[in-house]
Amino acid sequence: MGEVAQPTNPGRQASHSNPSTRARSVFWVMFSISLLNYLDRYVFNGSVNVIAKELHFDLSQTGLLSSAFLVIYTIFALPVGYWADKVKRKNVVAWCVALWSVATALTAFATNFTTLFLARMLLGIGEAGYFPAGTALLSDYYSRSKRSRVMSTWGTAQLFGILIGMGAGGAVAGLYIGSWRLAFIFTGIPGLILAYLAWRMHEPRRNQADEEELALEAQRVEVLPEIQQTAQSVVPAEVGSTQEGQTGWTRILRLAMKDVLVCSRMLLRIKTLCVLIAMQIFAFFVLGVNTTFLSIYLQQKDTFGFTSGLAGIYSGGIIVLAGIVGTLVGGYASDMLNRRHAGARVLVCGIGFLLAVPAYAVALLANNLVLFTIFFILTAFLLTIYTGPSTAATQDVVPSRLRSSAIALSLLIAHMLGDAFAPTLVGVMATSFDPTGGEHFRLGMAGHDLATALLYTCLPALFIAGLIGVSGARWMAEDIHEAQRVDAQELTEQANGVVGMTQ
Repeated sequence: MGEVAQPTNPGRQASHSNPSTRARSVFWVMFSISLLNYLDRYVFNGSVNVIAKELHFDLSQTGLLSSAFLVIYTIFALPVGYWADKVKRKNVVAWCVALWSVATALTAFATNFTTLFLARMLLGIGEAGYFPAGTALLSDYYSRSKRSRVMSTWGTAQLFGILIGMGAGGAVAGLYIGSWRLAFIFTGIPGLILAYLAWRMHEPRRNQADEEELALEAQRVEVLPEIQQTAQSVVPAEVGSTQEGQTGWTRILRLAMKDVLVCSRMLLRIKTLCVLIAMQIFAFFVLGVNTTFLSIYLQQKDTFGFTSGLAGIYSGGIIVLAGIVGTLVGGYASDMLNRRHAGARVLVCGIGFLLAVPAYAVALLANNLVLFTIFFILTAFLLTIYTGPSTAATQDVVPSRLRSSAIALSLLIAHMLGDAFAPTLVGVMATSFDPTGGEHFRLGMAGHDLATALLYTCLPALFIAGLIGVSGARWMAEDIHEAQRVDAQELTEQANGVVGMTQ
């Protein structure tokens, strides 16, 4: 047994007989889950103006409810992301979808601010683990060359979810007193079906798509397929399961905190990842407060006086129509420019944020609905350009075994420093601009108070995000090369380990 044989491995060939079909199947399950994720989250935003009146809380408490969700979401993202790097990602996705669906249904039974606050916190726990695990899962189905486009297409599901959530939430809430509760019950049920479909998905090998693409490019080198086949026999699809069986959950839990800190330090040495996180801190601030307060802003009598249903449909419609175009343009543009400039994905994000500054200012200062609509659509388009490129860039610059952790760490820092407390801050500022101490909101006349708070906070945030993106794109080529070197080194070490055991 001095040499490693090269078996045909018919089981492996059968399992990969049509990988593109399997990838598409997984993609559409993940697309549906992402749509539901944002539907469940934003059905609250569409109905919050009505809920606030019925449960008797003000603008600052409305912001606090959004912050409750985001803080818990942020805190749990890193440990659940770490967990996803140790076990099957598909199982993490399934459990998270089931949990947030139950939390959404429980929101319907809230009777006051406190119980609603607790329900939103539980929703944050469920949604925290889905995105890191799901992003890493898709990254192992689609290689670097097409990853930005795939992530951008996947990102459009969020926009459809926002449209349906805000539209349905606003429309149902406006039917009669207490009707908003129905929206949460019926949007929570489909999640259990999708959780089962996620559980049934195939778990890909870590870094599978990039290795297969590399193999196709280097078919003339015979040693590469040999190393890949050998490494495949060492690292099964159920990554982490063997290790967990040997060490047991007790030891894993005891060492988890230390491992999380070690992984975090490793990731924060990657310059491009730090740039993406810093950029997202300010971007998340802007996105968080606008999705929280846009529907409320439109319903104020001193702005446009929309009904609850119309405000939800209008808000969701703008975000979706402009967001789909922006997300897809960002993904395709960054993939095309990436062939000439390695930092294109980061650069495109920064340019989008800088161009959004004047568009957003005109929208908020406009007293005319047509003018507001035109410039807010332009703002939404520019803000969503970053969606696919930033996600793909995060996956590009980190080693494959840390992809879930990288997303989780990014979410932890960007949300905690960005939008976790942003709705509360803007709600408190808007209330402070009201000389009557909150009477404007109770009378539906808080539009100008909100606009002032948004102008003072969001314009500087967008400008800073743009500068960070434009100036920080230069490190990406170096970081991609280092990530590829680490992946190749680990693959070789695994192959050499098998050769040593067989000799």
